[in-house]
Amino acid sequence: MDGTGDRDEGADMSSTVSMDQLGQRIAACTLCPLALSRIRTVPGEGPVPSAYLFVGEAPGRTEDETGRPFVGRAGKILSDLLASCSLSRDEVFITSVVKCRPPGNRAPRREEINSCLPYLEEQVSLLSPRFIVPMGRHATMALFGMYMLPFPSFGDVRGREHVVREGESRQERIIVPVLHPAVATHNPPARWDLESDFQKLARIIHSSR
Repeated sequence: MDGTGDRDEGADMSSTVSMDQLGQRIAACTLCPLALSRIRTVPGEGPVPSAYLFVGEAPGRTEDETGRPFVGRAGKILSDLLASCSLSRDEVFITSVVKCRPPGNRAPRREEINSCLPYLEEQVSLLSPRFIVPMGRHATMALFGMYMLPFPSFGDVRGREHVVREGESRQERIIVPVLHPAVATHNPPARWDLESDFQKLARIIHSSR
């Protein structure tokens, strides 16, 4: 028995409505200069609540045009990697630390991340994920800062599980940093390292069920 019949459907509906309202607030956000250059905000998509939260760095050109996360080349790679973990896009929530595209797809700046981080914190609260998977160094640094975890380097924390407990209920969340799927688009030999990260993620997920 998977326990889905025990869910509070009213609470699920409330979380979904709250996530929609959060998306509207993100769409109207002008907290940093990225609001001046974006076409669309990209708040994220997926089931609410969700046991799995995947967090990228920032939207790219295709995401900026569509308002959807990971729909370009990196999105196809991510879908394949999820399948290797026996997951589909329909059962995970996908977002980014920064909800607007930085010009030229540059890395997000610290002030941009700081402006968006409260939105990510609210998403975590609404989703109540068991697993949080930051993809890439910038997403990992942001998540580790959010949970006040030590971050010696991306290489030191990548592919390992980092357990945090949150709220009065001390709910357990398992953070597993992995390489960003886009690494395989500009450095094809890194595809092996990327697949290795997701193999480790699959083992952690399956051993924690």
